[in-house]
Amino acid sequence: MTDNGKYFYGGILEGHYGNFHIIDLVDLSVQSHLIVVDEIEYDFIRNRLIYEKNGTLYSLDLLTFKSDTIKKIENGNSSIYGQKRTFVPHLYEYFYVDYKNGTSGDPYFLSINADFGEISCSPRVEESNGVFYVPGGLVTNYFSGDILGHRNGVFGILDKCSGTMSKLSRIMDYDSHLNKQMTVYNHADSTYIIPYLSNDTINPYKIAVVDVYENKILKTVIQPFNGRMELHQIYDKPEAPLIYLNDTLFVPFGDDYRWYLDGEFIGKTYVNYLIPEVSGKYKAEVDFREYSTFSTEVDVVLTSITGINNLENINIYPNPADNFIKLDLGDHNNVTIKILDLGGKEVRMLKVKDSSELTIELNGLSNGAYLVSVQTEQRVFNQLIIKQ
Repeated sequence: MTDNGKYFYGGILEGHYGNFHIIDLVDLSVQSHLIVVDEIEYDFIRNRLIYEKNGTLYSLDLLTFKSDTIKKIENGNSSIYGQKRTFVPHLYEYFYVDYKNGTSGDPYFLSINADFGEISCSPRVEESNGVFYVPGGLVTNYFSGDILGHRNGVFGILDKCSGTMSKLSRIMDYDSHLNKQMTVYNHADSTYIIPYLSNDTINPYKIAVVDVYENKILKTVIQPFNGRMELHQIYDKPEAPLIYLNDTLFVPFGDDYRWYLDGEFIGKTYVNYLIPEVSGKYKAEVDFREYSTFSTEVDVVLTSITGINNLENINIYPNPADNFIKLDLGDHNNVTIKILDLGGKEVRMLKVKDSSELTIELNGLSNGAYLVSVQTEQRVFNQLIIKQ
């Protein structure tokens, strides 16, 4: 699993002490940590890892290396193998396939909120000829939000809330999935790359390059490394996806960011998000370590929100603030409030059941910008505040 020039690896790495390793793909340096992680997905919105282990969802902050429990997934046991999970940034969800009630139960698609662990839908996987059609090799197209997968060499697009996958073409000499090699979606040329074991006895290890949207197998190539090499999402300088999530625009973590509205430069930030205040076409230019690129463009239409301090009937003030902020929650009950620094680290969290107004102390926090995230029963609101 990779982010901005780094490769995350959970397991034993010869010559290094620990169970979790971060490999710098530029200078090949290695950082090792005594952290046990499994089923890793990179959350580029918050610059953290999300992983599932023994039926529980966790997060790992990549600045502090602090691990937090998101939620225990009822009846989950993570006993299905073959790359059965992916991160879906458009919905801020960790999606994975798992049995319920042990391996004797039925397999399900599970769409889980990556912040709070709530399951948005969990359909039973479809059956085909008396067999559960469980797809593997799951990846997300970060531009469209589609989840791609394959089963027995047949590739398609998943419908996460119906338990089905569209069944397109089949790789003709496909024999089985390679657990040690991860399928990837190459955003640079919009191809789905599937390593597999073929039924060719002379050259059994191959890679298929697929255009899912045109339903074409572009080519199959023989692997020079006999199925041993680990593969994951490493691309040649792709365009950055721009995600509009809960009234906030996000791009992947880089070094700095220049924002544009309707083609005009509107400012530079050192954080990977922007809260739009007016309607229009937004995009960002992102500086990564090795290159700079423009993001995709998002057309934002603001209707019920007029400025970031009027989130329907939720109001956060004063802004800028000194030692406290006040929240007017209106008629919202059962609210979870988080305050995050610009690195995505949670610095305050509280749950409110029956209070329309409350005060949150900011004592002990350094001066600067913070994101206040308010989760109601219907949606999540975000507002940037300044502590001075």
